Amino acid sequence: MFMKPMLMVERKEPFNDQRYIFEPIIDGHRLQLSFVNRKAKLYTMHNNDVTRQYPELHNVPLVEPADVVLDGEVTYVNPNTGAIEFDTLIERYKMKKEPRIREAKKEIPVQFFIFDILYYNGVDMRKRPLLERKKLLGEILEDNAYYKKLPFIDGDGTTLFDLVKRSELEGVACKRKDSLYFDGRDESWQKVINADYAKLQLAARQARMQASDAYSYYRMPQGS
Repeated sequence: MFMKPMLMVERKEPFNDQRYIFEPIIDGHRLQLSFVNRKAKLYTMHNNDVTRQYPELHNVPLVEPADVVLDGEVTYVNPNTGAIEFDTLIERYKMKKEPRIREAKKEIPVQFFIFDILYYNGVDMRKRPLLERKKLLGEILEDNAYYKKLPFIDGDGTTLFDLVKRSELEGVACKRKDSLYFDGRDESWQKVINADYAKLQLAARQARMQASDAYSYYRMPQGS
């Protein structure tokens, strides 16, 4: 069961507003979990089935058995540094061979940060306000090594944005408490990007590409 994701509209500056909650943005890729009849299916935001890529997410830590559709972001967090490593996640995403995927499940396990619930035991939760959905999510889902409920704060976006900058995270999501869940972009969900993080990630990826090009060059047979 795939449901088209709701997307955020970008804005330039953080703000405070008691009508909103604010969440850190995790640098990963969007992931939707459909868990119906105790069978997990995982989809990207474009409805690509990635169930086999992430076997560590097949066991959903629900308080009680239920049919659910959960929305969030999957990423890899380095256990030694606490840093989010997007390139490691992409390495996991691209794996095709089952033995390598099973090995990676142990060596570089992903984490799924859930921020919304779209469906619960036959009820379309997209028609309910965000805070009601958040409350239900908190009641039915437990955190474990692979599943984490994404934390949020009430009303104070500027304080969270300052913390995000100091923690070198991607940015802040700003969501109206009364927002319903729509297909596509809607003004009730906004995002403020940490420009320093974006520049740092771009520079790091360019450096890795240059290093890879240099490695490939020196491995080429050289003329006499």
